[in-house]
Amino acid sequence: MKPRYFLVLDIGTSGTKGVLFDADLELVAEVRKSFILSHPKKGWVEEDPNELYKKSVQVLTSVLKKAQVHPKQIISLGITNQRETIILWDEKTGKPVYPAIVWEDTRTKSACSRLKKYASVVRQMTGLTIDPYFSASKIQWILNNIPAAKILFNQKRLRCGTVDAWIMWRLTNKRTYATDETNASRTLLFNVHTRTWSQELCSLFDVPMSLLPKVKTSKDLFGFVDAKTLGAKIPIRAVCGDQQSSLYAAGNKSGVTKVTYGTGTFVGQHLGVHFEIHPSFFTTMMPSGKTVQFAFEGKIARGGKEVEPLLPHPKKMKTFLFKLAKDVDRLLKVLPNKPKKLFIDGGVMRDGIVGGFQKDLSHIPVVPLSVVNGTAYGVAKLLKEQTFD
Repeated sequence: MKPRYFLVLDIGTSGTKGVLFDADLELVAEVRKSFILSHPKKGWVEEDPNELYKKSVQVLTSVLKKAQVHPKQIISLGITNQRETIILWDEKTGKPVYPAIVWEDTRTKSACSRLKKYASVVRQMTGLTIDPYFSASKIQWILNNIPAAKILFNQKRLRCGTVDAWIMWRLTNKRTYATDETNASRTLLFNVHTRTWSQELCSLFDVPMSLLPKVKTSKDLFGFVDAKTLGAKIPIRAVCGDQQSSLYAAGNKSGVTKVTYGTGTFVGQHLGVHFEIHPSFFTTMMPSGKTVQFAFEGKIARGGKEVEPLLPHPKKMKTFLFKLAKDVDRLLKVLPNKPKKLFIDGGVMRDGIVGGFQKDLSHIPVVPLSVVNGTAYGVAKLLKEQTFD
């Protein structure tokens, strides 16, 4: 039975997808399951780590069944994920010490404000601002507020990671404790120039560096899915944060610009090897080889979750999408390099309305990616390159 498919696990904020591509990167099948987000207090956003894992296995199993593909026909598996969300768990029992704190969560606002005097140092090392959005202050909050976390750390039993690290640890039956550079670069604990965890940053956020997973490049062998999980020992050969992945899907060279209209809306522009800082954008790592690659990224905290309730109201929907396109246009106007064309992906652009608004407002040719799910497609590209380059 010759392996001839790439399998991608795309773990978003509102749900997870199993996506199957053939060897030519043609989409074969896709299966999705939703997550439950909880809001215990104002500004708090949490998810159940066990639900993230359980539903991820379900969509991988279901997409293979849907396409009538045997697990032994899979060349390799890739993972793309919501990024700054953080999970801490007991290495011995596999039990999370606290729910996953989602990227949208703002509980650490005051803790981040107290560190503002270090803003320029952090910006130079990470390309990011000190903000509750990123992972470091979330890890600090769990260590400071959940007694079990401190106890387990003292017993050398505590593990910590973004969603990719947690899912890989489970898929490989505890054999892989790792993340990739694109996810690590969104924690505020990773120096993007040296491509290593930073002792200086870990001390600043009071996060023990020994707690953090091993960091690999996005194209690497991360381990093997345990044969009992999917029915075959499948190599995990690509991992990439979702927004970097969708930009990679659009093209891996300087100047390529994309907009993802997903749960949130994200504008990304590839910078190549040049590290630049801009007040309107984060600078983030792209999948990199020997030389590190960067991109600008701008975020609009509106998108799919606002669209869903408007589905029965076409007029209100159009008004919302027009405003969203205007917000995107404002970010496009301040990009240092004016895009020659704009690649778009994400569920919200599916019917073509927002893309039409964007083209008219921004006066830039709009090119929808061949696969609406650009995040999954980017990782599939990484898998193919890993296999055939």
